[in-house]
Amino acid sequence: MKLLREPLFQFAILGGLLFAIYAFASDTFSADEARRIEMNEAEITFLAANWQRQWQRPPMEQELRALVDARVREEVLYREALAVGLDQNDIVVRRRMVQKMEMLSQDLALLADPTDTELQAFFGERKEEYTVPARLSFSHIYFNADSRGAAVEDDARRVLADLRGMNPVPERAPELGDRFMLPYDYSLRAPLEVQQQFGSYFAEEILKLAPGWQGPVASGYGVHLVYVGDRVEGRIPELAEVRDRVVNDYNRDRSERANAALYDGLRTNYEIIVDEEAIARALSGQPGAPQVSPTP
Repeated sequence: MKLLREPLFQFAILGGLLFAIYAFASDTFSADEARRIEMNEAEITFLAANWQRQWQRPPMEQELRALVDARVREEVLYREALAVGLDQNDIVVRRRMVQKMEMLSQDLALLADPTDTELQAFFGERKEEYTVPARLSFSHIYFNADSRGAAVEDDARRVLADLRGMNPVPERAPELGDRFMLPYDYSLRAPLEVQQQFGSYFAEEILKLAPGWQGPVASGYGVHLVYVGDRVEGRIPELAEVRDRVVNDYNRDRSERANAALYDGLRTNYEIIVDEEAIARALSGQPGAPQVSPTP
């Protein structure tokens, strides 16, 4: 099974499949048979099975015949479209065909499930990407910079001194500041969650604070005093804790490598000619450079 995971082997399989498909298509649409459309047992069974999956019952005769007629109509129009070249120079068709080639490559890359050894090696090279972030519980008092103006930080420091002199020191005191549109109390929030509500500077700064009342700390809203409560430090998890995520990342990496190997292999079959002078003219804006309209 290890051979199935090798990009070059996958490319060889894909190349063989493409050759077989081309040979089959050439034979199927030969001059003698290009006008023949055959709805055989396999095709009809496929249509009936699709209907049953969708409607949870077998199709009735009229329904099955309608499916067959629709399939014949599709094939007729498809072949006529190919005959008149409607597939040529169509950006949507081109992109869809490229996408299907890449999907075929990805399917081959994922034939075999990753082993524990492969996952452990992949995880070991990227442990930092799976770090469980630190989390922090905090409460805050808000001071509105718009209404308080230049005195906002002095007001905050004065309240901070009062808080530290209280016995016992309260763990929350939103009434000592201004009204705030968001909650005052947060339990074990990760930095990203805090950033989404208060901004990146506030999220970074409160992680540096010691327990108790600290500040002032600025945010996009104004100035805050922050009571730092429970803290859980960040850590790198064991593979078992993030296995599903690692499997998804590993398979995505395999797919990308398979697509790269496919392209590298196929590209050698072509002579690639690039007009470097045209590129230079396009970049410099010289006369004769192509005019590219902005994408709407």
